[in-house]
Amino acid sequence: MSDNRTPPPAGEPPRIPPRPPAPAAFPVVPALPAYPVQPAPQPAQNQPVPPAYSPTTPPAYAPYGAPVYPAVPAPRPTSGLAITSLICGIAGVVLVWAIIPVLASIAAVITGHMALGQTRRDPDIGGRGMAIAGLILGYAMIAIAAFTLIGIIISFLFVGAFSLPFIFSR
Repeated sequence: MSDNRTPPPAGEPPRIPPRPPAPAAFPVVPALPAYPVQPAPQPAQNQPVPPAYSPTTPPAYAPYGAPVYPAVPAPRPTSGLAITSLICGIAGVVLVWAIIPVLASIAAVITGHMALGQTRRDPDIGGRGMAIAGLILGYAMIAIAAFTLIGIIISFLFVGAFSLPFIFSR
């Protein structure tokens, strides 16, 4: 191995290290469009166009250092009958001072049973808890209304029967 710092002998020309080869010219790549262009569907075709990206599959690659999270499943739709049952059950409790609670409680029971049947037939529909809550509130208010009606009838029959002669005897 020779040391480049020492001068060459007197008769030899100085050693010059060879130049590195010139860098190769990079091939010219045409620029890509900023966004992928979807072909327009033909009006003669009646077939649905599948989406280019499905939210359930992760992208093919992620930028360096970016965490990749699994796809979140879409929430289940809630049964409209279950929501109706719960609202009618709450209305029966809140409006206990009017005649509406009996009608609202009957509606809560009917729609609650329909919602339970709907959620049992189709497991993709949610709202079973709301339907059960509407049923409980509806049955509770119907039971309270029935006991109140029976109590009023009994009080008129027994207490009223004994008090009426005393009221009219004057």
